[in-house]
Amino acid sequence: MKTVILLDTISAASDRTSGQFDLVDLLAYGVQVTFTGSDVVGTLKLQCSMDNITWIDITGSSQSITASSNHLWNVTASGYRYFRAVWTYTSGTGNITIIAGIKELITP
Repeated sequence: MKTVILLDTISAASDRTSGQFDLVDLLAYGVQVTFTGSDVVGTLKLQCSMDNITWIDITGSSQSITASSNHLWNVTASGYRYFRAVWTYTSGTGNITIIAGIKELITP
């Protein structure tokens, strides 16, 4: 497993887009988002791309955040090449950190 920092700890008091990750031929990944601070409010979502230019929201990935906490996506069958996380800020103060764990699927 490989762990990658997509967005190092930074203020969550504005919209943020993480760096993208090139999955190449990997199919499984997890994304952990950690908020610290005082009741950060906004929306998190994942986006994907085949060409690293056109980005599309991943259906069902949007999460409404109403208090500072931790969130995790676990994706086991991606058919796209790139992904990234997007934070849309509404209110509150604090920080956001986004890391990903990338895994190669091994079939028995």
